[in-house]
Amino acid sequence: MSEINLERRIKRQAWVPEHRFFAVTAPGLEPLCAAELASPGVYDIQPEPGGVNFSAKLETAIQANLWLATAGRVWLRLKDFRVRLWEDLLRQADSVPWEVFITPGAPLNIQVSLIGSNLKHTGRVAEVVGQAAGKRLREMGLAPPVPAKPGDENAQRLQVRGSDRRASISLDMSGAHLHKRGWRAQGGAAPLREDLAAALLLHCGYDGSQPLLDPMCGSGTLVIEAAAMARRMPPGLGRAFAFESWPCHREAAWNYLKTQAVEQALGQPPALIMGRDSNASAVALARGNAELAGVGQGLVLEKGDFFAAEPPPGPGLVVMNPPYGKRLGSVRQAQEIARRLGQRLAEAYPGWRCGVVLYLPEWVELLGLKDTSVITAPFGGLKVTLLSGTVPQK
Repeated sequence: MSEINLERRIKRQAWVPEHRFFAVTAPGLEPLCAAELASPGVYDIQPEPGGVNFSAKLETAIQANLWLATAGRVWLRLKDFRVRLWEDLLRQADSVPWEVFITPGAPLNIQVSLIGSNLKHTGRVAEVVGQAAGKRLREMGLAPPVPAKPGDENAQRLQVRGSDRRASISLDMSGAHLHKRGWRAQGGAAPLREDLAAALLLHCGYDGSQPLLDPMCGSGTLVIEAAAMARRMPPGLGRAFAFESWPCHREAAWNYLKTQAVEQALGQPPALIMGRDSNASAVALARGNAELAGVGQGLVLEKGDFFAAEPPPGPGLVVMNPPYGKRLGSVRQAQEIARRLGQRLAEAYPGWRCGVVLYLPEWVELLGLKDTSVITAPFGGLKVTLLSGTVPQK
């Protein structure tokens, strides 16, 4: 197939139409992700367990990958169809414009999930879809995809889902999980995942205009996410994405989107962002991570004990991921920490907004906050509670 014909197909099949997408989130973060997606060019936003469906043109979905802070992955829905017979899958798989989205000769990882579906046998479903892609590319004079080897992170990833009488075929736009921003050199002890840190900040209504303190900053995840938000910097600016390898990818347009993002970013946060930790090594690690993330400018990081150090000028927002689980050794010790946190907040931070990652939801009352709101989300094999509230005035 000539380059001219392929370019015409790319324009007609990829860039001109609106597509359906699905942004995957940790359970509990769907409303936050839906709010992030609510922007010009995004339509029919529908949260559901595990993520958010939305419609947009391809360029807008590429921007979503760049900017989404609470999502884990974005899938492009290639086909969504009714299934009565096996032939329905064959027909739909054959009609996908594979040459537009699948790199010739690329390793292809096909994942199949069937729940009460008219389709049976996951291995056979994957085989049929792979054969359809290979046949289409060969007919175009292009090298067919090859089965990915286990653990190949560079493989293009397809997902076939069947539920009841409907099925879908989707292509991963993101590649590595979107919480991997591309800056983390070292994590320190039990670092908070970046999407959960962003979720806590958004849950607290943080917009960068008020002072922020993380008094137990560890490797710096919360203050780094806060600095990126405050400076209007996209979370995905320092990483690669799966869509960059697609035949329909337009490098010039992608570079323009990134250049636009850099040019509109603020040079410094509008208000103080401070991270403290009683461990000097953790502060040094946070400082190094902040530099790698490109947000070191205007970020204050210092050694300090939350239970002794004076609060910075405020009121503002205090956020923290206090130690729990293996970092403390027992649930009782973690519970005692939560009680002490509540006492210190009441004593030194009246009127401050507060966001805390809690090991158990029943500890919310120990912090003594008012106007509380909670989100429960999975993290590290646990379910943690993201708590937002206000420290009462004395």
